[in-house]
Amino acid sequence: MSTGRGELEAAAFAEIPQFVSATTLFQNAVADQLGVPVNDLHCLNLVSSGQAVTPTQLAECMGMTTGAVTKMLDRMQEQRLIRREHDPGDRRRVIISQLPDRLAELAELYRPMAAFLQERLAACTVDQLRFIADFAGTARDVALDQAALLRRNGKAHATRRAAAEKRERM
Repeated sequence: MSTGRGELEAAAFAEIPQFVSATTLFQNAVADQLGVPVNDLHCLNLVSSGQAVTPTQLAECMGMTTGAVTKMLDRMQEQRLIRREHDPGDRRRVIISQLPDRLAELAELYRPMAAFLQERLAACTVDQLRFIADFAGTARDVALDQAALLRRNGKAHATRRAAAEKRERM
């Protein structure tokens, strides 16, 4: 690989989408091994990280309808991945949490990737770690903002679009 700045930028620009695609393939493979749809795995990640712990939050984070989230949570509960409990502070609110039942199975599927990342990050300087964390966080925020913008200003979600077309025909 060349060390010229322009060539390195071009190489990075080409590699990032390839990394995202490879990560998507990996997530699909993990979901296949668990016997769940990849959206369920994404949901589990959001729940276990604390990013989304209510059905409404999950719907917002995943770009899904609340009805679709309810069906997904039903399926995940049957698979012993999550549990739903009433919020002690507001009985109308449901809190989603990860069940420990299948954590070992999940950890084993992620073990090789986690080991690779741990090894690579351990070799980084503090400045490199700071850059990686900042880049990943900023890129995530931009991707989330762009997804929200597309949902707001672009074509409607396929399910909502089909329902709207059906209503128009009536």
